Amino acid sequence: MRFGICDDNRSDLTSMLALFHRIAPQHTVDVFADGMALLGAITEGICYDLLFLDIIMPGKNGLEMARELAELAPDVSVIFLTDSDAYAVEAFSVRALHYIIKPMTESALLECLNRLEEKQAARRRVHITSSSGLQQMIYADEIQFAESSAHYFAIHLVDGTVIRVRMTQSEIKDTLGDTFLLISRGLIVNVEFIHQLGPNFCILRDGRRILLSRRNIDDIHNAYAAYVFSQLQKSRQRK
Repeated sequence: MRFGICDDNRSDLTSMLALFHRIAPQHTVDVFADGMALLGAITEGICYDLLFLDIIMPGKNGLEMARELAELAPDVSVIFLTDSDAYAVEAFSVRALHYIIKPMTESALLECLNRLEEKQAARRRVHITSSSGLQQMIYADEIQFAESSAHYFAIHLVDGTVIRVRMTQSEIKDTLGDTFLLISRGLIVNVEFIHQLGPNFCILRDGRRILLSRRNIDDIHNAYAAYVFSQLQKSRQRK
């Protein structure tokens, strides 16, 4: 696997790199002194499994970086590094894998690696057959939403790929599972890609604002609340 550490404190960078070499020498680790350098590397095509971001940095801070990464490299996991817990709530809002108070310790690093392994092991696969007859196995967390189009459903993946399938709304909802919500007629959204849920609308991570189905509005709110509660429970159990 390949990891990246972004921290403007050179001493912290040096100590974390030494810790990685001691605890996880089999992995590749790149270090960056500022966010623009990291974003430049990702733009050039370097893929990371896990990024450690210092929250307080000149220029782009860690939280701003994480929001950009959600669009630029949505599959990468992020762990925040900071000197206090003042940003913990904001860190959760951008779906950080973990939040570490400096200095990084051996036990903290091992916890990060364990969380990454758990996340990767928990990825659920979905089997679909495209309209051309091609059978495909894709990860559920790579699907942003599925939208009806004539007699087909178009499945939109995070990398921009669109897969057309000849399935009914009921069939595709059953195939995708409980983490996908029918938020309006013909539109089924991965709950992970809902940025904000209002009383009668939702805003997706790409900025789209969608009115909720009046018929299903209570079911949508209940399902979303249950999902958020389950994530909080998992976070507490890890502590």
